[in-house]
Amino acid sequence: MNKVHFSVSVGFYETVKHRVNAYFLENSIARTGDWRMFLKTGMIAAWLAVSYTLLVFFSSSLIVAILTAFALAQGLAFVGFNVSHDGAHGSYSGNKKVNWLMGLTLDLIGGSQMLWRQKHNILHHTYTNIDEVDDDLRMHGLLRLSPGQKRRPWHRFQHLYAFPVYSLLTLSLVTFSDFKKFFSGRIGEYRLRKPTASEAFLFFLMKAFYFGYTLALPLFFHPLLHVLIAFLAVHLVLGFTLSIVFQMAHTVEGTAFPQPNPGTALVQNEWAVHEVETTANFAPENRLAAWFLGGLNFQIEHHLFPRVCHIHYPAISGIVKETCREFSISYVSYPTLRSTVAGHYRFLKGLGATRCPEPGNRV
Repeated sequence: MNKVHFSVSVGFYETVKHRVNAYFLENSIARTGDWRMFLKTGMIAAWLAVSYTLLVFFSSSLIVAILTAFALAQGLAFVGFNVSHDGAHGSYSGNKKVNWLMGLTLDLIGGSQMLWRQKHNILHHTYTNIDEVDDDLRMHGLLRLSPGQKRRPWHRFQHLYAFPVYSLLTLSLVTFSDFKKFFSGRIGEYRLRKPTASEAFLFFLMKAFYFGYTLALPLFFHPLLHVLIAFLAVHLVLGFTLSIVFQMAHTVEGTAFPQPNPGTALVQNEWAVHEVETTANFAPENRLAAWFLGGLNFQIEHHLFPRVCHIHYPAISGIVKETCREFSISYVSYPTLRSTVAGHYRFLKGLGATRCPEPGNRV
């Protein structure tokens, strides 16, 4: 496939960017994080330390093990949503070194900032919901997440088995997919930037550290079977938590799945309009959800302004929504988490039954 590009400009991005920039200037607010991010990071670190310590050193009963494994999984998700994500996007702090360190927390929890910056920041954020380019849609035929993907007979039941499959996300990532990307140098058809020697060393060093504290250290205190069960349980919960949030942002009723011209690889749309129309917000009035999810329920604002810290998304969402209304751009926003999950379920069921959901507006 030729490199996909966008050929139209309608002035939307320039307008919304000007208005959001004006908001920060008029209120003398930095676009990146402030003391709230450091406080939140400290709370997350404490959560992780306590849950890990209880699970590894004090889980003397099955009930304690289950509760602490669940708490640890949510703490790891908390890191990914709030610290790693903003750090890797360069929005955690105005200091590049701080951003890199915060992005490195993704390696601490089993991922790779180096790979994530290319997979997420470049492919997903630039080519959202474009099949064969946005790697978040790639499920190797197991699920149909785009109308452009071939329908298989088993997709008729995907709305039933998709949610258990989502639990395998991080387990697959830490045991296989990151290593495959590193050694193949590719994500699908996209050729990854060749890592430097120091990047390669850090990649393997952090992988060794991760497996050291998740598997090797616990083996000094617990039988192998118990350690493996706990490792699996944490990842099943973590994988489901991360996956369902990712899916609610893009694969729900109302979001678009445009395909570029096969010959020219052109998408007849402005990039920013494309980002809005392929993305959905959810539970925007739920402060607890916004706090836990690192503002990812304001996904539209995040895709337009990925270098703005998530603590500012609620404030700028009104600006973005009003600008979308002026330009007659569909701004998809589900009112609650429950309604968004239902929208994703219907989306899966519709694609599995060959029906392709049409873009719409759920404000």
